[in-house]
Amino acid sequence: MFGRADRSRLDRILAAVEIPALGLWLGALCGFAFIFAPAAFANVSDLTQFATLIAANLRALALLGAICGGIAILAALARSVDAADRTSDIVRAGLVLLALLLVGYETYAIVPAMAAIADLHSPEYAALHERSTYVYGGVVLLAFAALVTSAVRDDA
Repeated sequence: MFGRADRSRLDRILAAVEIPALGLWLGALCGFAFIFAPAAFANVSDLTQFATLIAANLRALALLGAICGGIAILAALARSVDAADRTSDIVRAGLVLLALLLVGYETYAIVPAMAAIADLHSPEYAALHERSTYVYGGVVLLAFAALVTSAVRDDA
């Protein structure tokens, strides 16, 4: 379809789009988990306000994930067209898709259920928070795996 030199150039351009998209999304996820959420918990005394703030940030992260993840999926699939490492590209797109599905589950199932609970110290809230932590951690791991596999891709 393309000459080797053209394909190599196109692959570098697509990688220059895919890798920053994944990096931005992963950085935002980690920034929320390791910086924003603990700081908000330590400094916002009104638990209802805290829950509202966290839910709003998770919605914003879901939107960022949809944009960055969508870009990464399209770039990975475009990189797979003539690639020697096509399987890696398709697996990577699958990792990002799975991460986006988990984000959807978090956004539309877990977060609204957490927001509906008035007592943030209740066992129900704690159980939902634990589930949210596992799902969010899964998203972070999947995004990290996609980022690493996009960077170590072999076109030999």
